[in-house]
Amino acid sequence: MKKICILNSKRFLAAVLAASLMTTPVLPAESSLVVHAEESVKQTIAKPVITEISNEYEGLVIHWKAASGAKGYQLFRRQKRTDPFELIAVLGEDELSYTDNDAMKEGGIYTYMLKGVDGEVVSEESEPKTVSRFLVTKVSMKIKYAQKSARQMQKMINDFRTGKNTWCWNSTNTQKVYTQGIGKLAYDYNLEKIAMKRVAEIAIKFNHERPNGKTCFTAMSEEGYKYKYAGENIAYGYKTAAKAFEAFQETNQYYSGQGHRRNMLSTNYNVCAIGHCKVNGVHYWVQLFAYTVDDSDYTKTISTSKKVDLYVSADDLTSYKKTLNKLGAKINDYAPSQVTWVDLQTEKKKAYLFYTKSVGAAGYEIYRSNQKKKGYKKVGTVKSQFKLEFTDKKLARKKKYYYYIVPYRIAHDEKVYGKKSEIKMIKTQ
Repeated sequence: MKKICILNSKRFLAAVLAASLMTTPVLPAESSLVVHAEESVKQTIAKPVITEISNEYEGLVIHWKAASGAKGYQLFRRQKRTDPFELIAVLGEDELSYTDNDAMKEGGIYTYMLKGVDGEVVSEESEPKTVSRFLVTKVSMKIKYAQKSARQMQKMINDFRTGKNTWCWNSTNTQKVYTQGIGKLAYDYNLEKIAMKRVAEIAIKFNHERPNGKTCFTAMSEEGYKYKYAGENIAYGYKTAAKAFEAFQETNQYYSGQGHRRNMLSTNYNVCAIGHCKVNGVHYWVQLFAYTVDDSDYTKTISTSKKVDLYVSADDLTSYKKTLNKLGAKINDYAPSQVTWVDLQTEKKKAYLFYTKSVGAAGYEIYRSNQKKKGYKKVGTVKSQFKLEFTDKKLARKKKYYYYIVPYRIAHDEKVYGKKSEIKMIKTQ
């Protein structure tokens, strides 16, 4: 079975457009502006704006615009409309995003609000923004790359662009539109790293949407790759670069079937990169195109197996498990943080345990033994992140007991455990 697929993107920076529309009032030359020393000028801070909240492996990531006059920010969160907002982070002037790794409840609803601050001056509350938490799972596996053959495709693309067959059908399939003087594309080694990530992803999910549920172009932004235009062609089932390139040409297709061809012949791009891997006996190919002003340095060709980490939307995980199992993939879920002890008290045949909250936890399991290094058994489960105490009853008098605590959270019906706490000993009265 063979298949190819296309997507391209035209990205404009809204900030540039906004800046071009901004004007500064100019006073007439003969006028002057006087501020009397005795008049106090009231300090104000613009109301912050939360621009985006994204689901990531580490938690929910909140992004906002810089607020004029703000020297820092206060971020608040709530889970129910009837609850008051809780302050969860105090951030500096240059910090315009925050990862809430305590928002790990699968299917949880979280609402965020932001304030700008400068000393005792506080801005208006931002408009609240609500988001649903969808868990993302990390999948570690080995991918067999064949980048030597991948790089061979650059010459094929450039020969195509500078040859005589640089035409595509118009939208009505009545005329061949020829492109002239489009020039060759440089090979971008930074972009190749992204193509290698994407070719591993399409081996799991053959789509321009990534396994984590995001568009393919987020693979570029995640790596800090700067571009004005970008495009992606994907294919599988072709054993050689020549066969894959022939399929991408779509010479015998009409307009609706020449999207890959138009991408390869586009005048919007100045660089390209190709990814090629073999998974479970099937060859996968990714062509990436971009217009960038950033140079890249040569990197060695990779034609061996390499460990990669991919991120998969947890609700789609079952769809890919068969493929992942064949690859010997290791599935990891983000663990809650370790708890620390606050106090440990006794009263005759009882022990009272007090501990700190675990970030990202759903609850805690309590373990006890009569010996420090072995023999621990679970003696209780606290099913609330916010209940930070446990009472162990029916103990023997004047005897030593050892305890540790393990935080956990729930991910697709399974418990994900954090590191156990330090071991603490008490002696009953």
